[in-house]
Amino acid sequence: MAMNWTKQAIIFALREKGITAAELARQNGLSRFTVYGAMERPSPKVQSLISDALGIPRQKIWPQFYDSKGERTGLINAARAA
Repeated sequence: MAMNWTKQAIIFALREKGITAAELARQNGLSRFTVYGAMERPSPKVQSLISDALGIPRQKIWPQFYDSKGERTGLINAARAA
């Protein structure tokens, strides 16, 4: 099973695109802590903002949270439930 990107990898990728998490938060009327939290926990709205800023589909960044079509997966998947 594919693993989600780490928080550090996402921050690095954003910086490569010339934006910080704090700037992304400010541009969208969010707290920077909301953006940082969405890097590790499911938050479809904020994760869409991050993926749009990176130009990468959210299912590539968080494959454990989204299926191949970008739809949110269940809270418990078979690998974790076993």
